[in-house]
Formats: sequence, C-alpha cells, structure tokens
Amino acid sequence: MGGRSFLTEQQIKILRLRAKGLKQSEIAELLGTSRANISILERRALEKIEKARNTLLIWEQINSKVSVEVRAGDDIFTVPEKLFRKADELGVKVPYSTAEIIAFLVEHAPIHDRIAKRDFTLFLDAKDRLRISECILEDFDEVRKD
Repeated sequence: MGGRSFLTEQQIKILRLRAKGLKQSEIAELLGTSRANISILERRALEKIEKARNTLLIWEQINSKVSVEVRAGDDIFTVPEKLFRKADELGVKVPYSTAEIIAFLVEHAPIHDRIAKRDFTLFLDAKDRLRISECILEDFDEVRKD
C-alpha cells in the first residue's frame, strides 16, 4: 500500500478500526498511544481523503463534455436551459430532461429555495453523469493572449 495512497499504514489501520465502530480511546489502547494522537492521525487522514476527492473532481471537470457555471444568487431554474444551450454549441447530447437536472441540483448543489448559496459548476462528465463541483476552473481558452 505504501506510496500508492496518500494515507500512512497507521492511518489506514485507524480508519479500519473506526469503521468497525471502535472509539478513539479503544484504538489508542490497542496501538499503545494516546487518544489525542489517534484523534490527530484520524483528522489528518480525513483531510487527505477530502483533498483526494476534490482533486478527482477537478480532473473530472477538466475532462467534462460540457459545464456551466452557476453563481451565488442565481435561480437554479435557469440552469438547465444554459446547459442545453452550451451543449448544443459543442454538439454534445445531454441525456437528461429539464426536470431531472433540477431534481439533481436540488439534491446535490449548494442551494436554498431555488437560489444558489455559493458559486458552483454543473458538468456532464465523460461518462454522461451530472456532477457538481465547487471548484471554479478558470476558462483558459478565453484568457487574452497579450
């Protein structure tokens, strides 16, 4: 496992034991260390997992077929139309209806009462899955070449 993961052997061991329902204090006793140390190792492991997740999402976004940026304050009911228009320009088929896209946004996007709470990107990944990313990628194609 070494070198093939962001996690150390010990972090993997701790996460396995936590998944089995053990308390941090019980794990500390098993591994002959303090609860505080287990707590730190677990927190760092979870931070690494979150970073890995975000990294993958950015990679998927870079390789997406079509994406549309939604800004904080936008009404999500306008989003499907934007996605379809952009997809048409790129010659991409979106295999979802307006209702399905809105249902997906309601479930997965940072919204409240139809309104985006934060900026996010809705994209169709290479496998035709709808995805949400809160990492806004700059569109380098549109950067002026001075």
